[in-house]
Amino acid sequence: MRKTKIICTIGHFSASASMIEKLAKAGMDCARLNFSHGTHAEHLRVINLIRKVSTKIGKEIAIMQDLPGSKLRVGKLEKGSVYLKRSSFLSLTTEDIVGNEKRIPVGYDDLPRYVDNGTTIFLSDGSIRLIVLDKNNIEIKCKCEIGGELLPGKGVNIPQLKHDFKTFTSLDKEHLEFGLKNDVDLIAVSFVRKASDIEYVRKLVNKSNDCSIIAKIEKKEAVDNMESIIEVSDAVMVARGDLGVEKSLEQVPMIQKSIISHCNNKAIPVIVATQMLESMINNSTPTRAEVTDIATAILDGTDSVMLSDATAVGKYPVECVQMLHRVSLTAEEKIASYTRYTTNSGSIHKDIRDVVCEAANQISLDIGAKLLISPTNSKEMAPKISRFRPKAPIIALTDNQKTIRKLKISWGVYPIQTNKEDNLTNLLETSIKRLTEENLIKRGDRAVIICDNIDLSKQMGELLFVIEAR
Repeated sequence: MRKTKIICTIGHFSASASMIEKLAKAGMDCARLNFSHGTHAEHLRVINLIRKVSTKIGKEIAIMQDLPGSKLRVGKLEKGSVYLKRSSFLSLTTEDIVGNEKRIPVGYDDLPRYVDNGTTIFLSDGSIRLIVLDKNNIEIKCKCEIGGELLPGKGVNIPQLKHDFKTFTSLDKEHLEFGLKNDVDLIAVSFVRKASDIEYVRKLVNKSNDCSIIAKIEKKEAVDNMESIIEVSDAVMVARGDLGVEKSLEQVPMIQKSIISHCNNKAIPVIVATQMLESMINNSTPTRAEVTDIATAILDGTDSVMLSDATAVGKYPVECVQMLHRVSLTAEEKIASYTRYTTNSGSIHKDIRDVVCEAANQISLDIGAKLLISPTNSKEMAPKISRFRPKAPIIALTDNQKTIRKLKISWGVYPIQTNKEDNLTNLLETSIKRLTEENLIKRGDRAVIICDNIDLSKQMGELLFVIEAR
């Protein structure tokens, strides 16, 4: 069983029932909808397709709503894209036009006020670089220092920008209200700078829903405030595209490792994203460097890996998921021999549940347990077990469908929906029967059971015990 979770961005080329079904069967655990593109009507159609496919194939698929944030973006372009040549001259305009290689529309009227001659402007996650030569009230005249193909909706990054945009915009609020109304499972917040940005969104979410909130770390300020942001988030995304523009490229691998380590220590699921299998947009096989990138992220401790353009607009979306699946299985064989989560456990934040989960992991190794089973309606217990990267799969039993989908981004966690039972004994008996029917456990196999919030004579506590299937 693959333990690393796979997130796929659903875009124009993959937004059909047949393709979503193929992606799910190939291994997609979570579908990401990028609200920087598309209308609410288009996103609602995709949400309904995902739910329909999920029911058809009997597999829960989590839905992530990725909010656009305050990022500047390229507007509409002639013929769907333009190619900017090195040393060519062009203008960024605030006018609402269909752009070409000479004039590129950007969606912020006041932008010329905040840039100076000599300012560097990056397009498309830093792959295109411009230098400002002159400006007026509506245009910024530039020279292209590094060229490339530019698509509509791609980001505009200006690290030297003398203006602090809001993290959460009025448009984000409209998108969020739409997402909550249509029962998305995960909300990814873009351009987070500090913990209060996440706390603000949580207040809005908690009024009507119980979505998990993902902090995307892609700003310099977010790196500086990493620990406090992780503390208030349900999950974290290493958004390497904008991060590689905000910080120098050579720093990104070390920042990635640091974010993953902090998330592991706090039992917060972490996602590594951006440019995963980017070459497979047009090629049926990845580069060796891309395969190594995936394996490295998994060995570093990521819970999930995320595909962006490769599944949104690429020619080989299913092959991308299949490749992630195979690389994950191979990398996880190495993780099974790691002992860092136990030998370095002194560095891990501990409460009673942390200690119980660490003990459960060690017991499962000592007795050769086939499964770790966690009956829970919270989204917290299974990730606490997962943080120790146990060899045995973690079966999270819950009667809450929302909890099932939220757990779909946690490493090694396999949530299973159960009927609501009056007591723990009945729950375990029916669950073991089901696990036996699905060939996850057989007669003579051992399993470690970890229960949280058990009512013990008016005292709440954690319970750990071992069973042998009969």
